[in-house]
Amino acid sequence: MMRVLVAGGSGAVGALVLPALAARHTVRVLDLRPPAEPVGYVEFVEGSVTDPAALKRAADGQDALVYLAMGRKTGWRDGLEWARTHFTVSVTGLYLTVEACVAAGVRHVVYASSMSVFADYQSRDYTTDPEPDNTDAYGLSKRLGEQVCAAAVTAHGLTATALRLVGPMSDDEWLAPDVSPVMTAGSDVAAAFLAALDHPRPGFAAYTITGDHERRILDWTPAERDLGWSPAARR
Repeated sequence: MMRVLVAGGSGAVGALVLPALAARHTVRVLDLRPPAEPVGYVEFVEGSVTDPAALKRAADGQDALVYLAMGRKTGWRDGLEWARTHFTVSVTGLYLTVEACVAAGVRHVVYASSMSVFADYQSRDYTTDPEPDNTDAYGLSKRLGEQVCAAAVTAHGLTATALRLVGPMSDDEWLAPDVSPVMTAGSDVAAAFLAALDHPRPGFAAYTITGDHERRILDWTPAERDLGWSPAARR
């Protein structure tokens, strides 16, 4: 059992992940508001990922960081203000949170990235390990977030895992017949975060997390090999 700080744990992905994390670990959530649904005993620290004082309080005594914070979902890809929120959270906020956690003794980071780091993630040959190339605000902010994690590994010698999520949603939503097969059921998303905490890899590594269990479009073989994770949900 670890003491895990979940930054941005009150958001949409947090709702999918927190119950599983709290069942296995001692969880502290840092967010602007508490989780909407009670999840056993989860300690809550009110604050922003850009507030050094709140970050210091939240990071104290923790063993690992799970970073779920993201910018505004409403008005998707609409305007400069929308873009600003994503760069603020996925780059500046992530950097400050990681630095506060390092100062508190945290040695492992799990970052909620996205397959949107690729401009067209469903039309790639992943056997060649392509470099992320998306240039829109959301994809670029996630790319830079991965670089923040990699830089922290170099600077501080910690371990960092980026989970490149694809359409995380509740299991009930995922079961709808019109949902793309690459989208990911919440139970599989939660299992991926648990696996990343249980199997810290040396340095920095990024993994595709998808519900495409037949690997017709996306290949999650590295996650299976290194983390012991595979999508279990079936329609």
